[in-house]
Parts: sequence; C-alpha cells; structure tokens
Amino acid sequence: MEKSYFLSMTFNNIVFKGRNQAYGAYLLRKAYNNHIMLAALLATALFSGALVIPLVQNIFFEEPVKYKQPTAVVITPIDIVLPPPPVEPKPAEAAVVPPAPKEKVATEKYVTTKVVSDETDTPEELPDQAALKEANIGTEKIEGVAPTVPSIELTEAPPIGIEGGTGEVKETNEPFLTADQMPEFNGGEKALFNFLSKKMRYPAAAQSAGVEGTVVVTFVVGTTGEITDIQVLKGLGYGTEEEAKRVISSMPKWKPGKQSGRAVPVRYTLPIRFNLQ
Repeated sequence: MEKSYFLSMTFNNIVFKGRNQAYGAYLLRKAYNNHIMLAALLATALFSGALVIPLVQNIFFEEPVKYKQPTAVVITPIDIVLPPPPVEPKPAEAAVVPPAPKEKVATEKYVTTKVVSDETDTPEELPDQAALKEANIGTEKIEGVAPTVPSIELTEAPPIGIEGGTGEVKETNEPFLTADQMPEFNGGEKALFNFLSKKMRYPAAAQSAGVEGTVVVTFVVGTTGEITDIQVLKGLGYGTEEEAKRVISSMPKWKPGKQSGRAVPVRYTLPIRFNLQ
C-alpha cells in the first residue's frame, strides 16, 4: 500500500504536499499538458485552414471568365499620292567661241655674218637696227604688225636688302602642342600633386567595383592661364572621368606657356592615378 502511494506521487504532488491544492498554481500546473495540447491543435487547425481555404475557393468557387464581344473597327484605306520627282534643270550649254585668228607678228630674219668663198651666191641682205627694234628675232622673215611688249614702270628704286620687320604678328587661336616655355601650375609639380590629392574624391562606384588605373586628361591652358577644352583621352568608367574633369575645372589659373616671348595657348596632358589603398 505504501509502495503504490509513492509510485503515484508526481512532481506537483511533491511540491505542493502539505499546501492548499484546491486552486491557484497547483491547478495551473496540473492542467499544463492539456493546455499545451489544445493550443497545438488550434494552431494546426488555423494554419491548415489558411492553406486549404484558398485552394477550395479556387476549385469550387472559381469566377467564370466574362467574354466580351470584340468591336470591329473599319479602317478606310487612304490613297497616298507621291509628289512627282523634281526635274533637274539641264545644264546650260557653254557657247563655243571660235578662236580669234592669230595675228601675224612682224619678224626679221637674223643672219649671222660668216666667211664664205667667192664662188657662193650673193649673201642675204642684213636687216638694219631700226627694223630689228620693231620686230622679233627669228629664223625667217615674216611680214606683219609690230609686236606689243608690256612696259614696266618703276615709281622709285627698289630697296636693297631687308631691314628689321615692322609687320603685326598674326594671332592664332589654335593651341600649341609644345612651346618654348610650357605652362606651369603655380608652385610647380609638387603643388599640383598636392592640389589633386586634396581635391580628388574616389567615386563610390569605382570603390565598390575595385576599379584602379590611370585616367589621362588633356586640356588647354589659355594665354591668361585659364583652363578650357577639358577632354578625357583614356578613362576607367564608374565616375572616374567625371571626377577628374571636375577637379581640373576647379583649378586656379596657371602660368601660361610662351612662344617667342609671347603668351600662347598650349594643350597640356595630365595623367591621374586612381589607386585603392
């Protein structure tokens, strides 16, 4: 009898031995398993219902497809009349002008004097100097009009030698690729590198993609040192070209390049290295 009593003892009986077991914590502990079982069944039922109800609704309560009668649209054909092709005007025929008859120019045959034997015929008559002035020199004598020779009139004696030029130097807007004195950033290359390092920002897209390399930019340094015509010769993408152009456009004025002692526009090429550290 005593043995069966101890076997029938539970943990709750041991804990609440000698205490009031009519209500309170003892009843809650005793009904705990029933409460857990009931909650599990309710949760399973709700979950299963949430899955099954849409399927049942689609199978048994499917909404019929409403058929709509199509409306016929009559399209009236339109005749497209193409304009006639333009008539090209015939080129005007060039009038054929017959060549003017060539006017014979008076020419006196010039005969050189030479020693001949006494048995030869009478030599040809030599023309006088007055006739030679009024005719061309040729190998035969031709009767005709006197030739016209254009005259050259000098108002003053031409200068001898060339003195120092006083003409104006023609300005050009084309930038030089090289000059006697190349343009320079104020402070030299070290100041230029410091400016780029301070102003340049690595684009976020290039950082995310791990892009590294060199962007080559060219620009023109004007006669007053202003920066114009910024172009990218080699880029890397991901916003690196835009960043390089932004920083270069914000540069202060440079010392302009000089050619033959005067300021000229010079095209300058600058490589910019993007390196992740």
